[in-house]
Amino acid sequence: MALSRIEQEVVISFNAEEDTADLYTANPSWMNKLDKLVKTNPGQFRLIETNTCQGKVVSKRYTFPKRFVSIRSKDVKRELTEEQREEISIRLHGSR
Repeated sequence: MALSRIEQEVVISFNAEEDTADLYTANPSWMNKLDKLVKTNPGQFRLIETNTCQGKVVSKRYTFPKRFVSIRSKDVKRELTEEQREEISIRLHGSR
């Protein structure tokens, strides 16, 4: 059973008392991202619940330190000179 895109939510919750945050997600991209973090950083990220429907995973819940939660106030756009673009291109694609 595939969830519609509107049902693929991500909810992060935490309180002022505790040092951990909970993240619930029904979004496959977020589940993949968090599963990788659990695998590479098991001391900080933990999978605490998996929900299935008709044998398929539909959502998961994770916990991690709330200090990892941040909000950006603006998009960061880098202004590059032509020389910087050329250097990046050479690094990515090799000499031209």
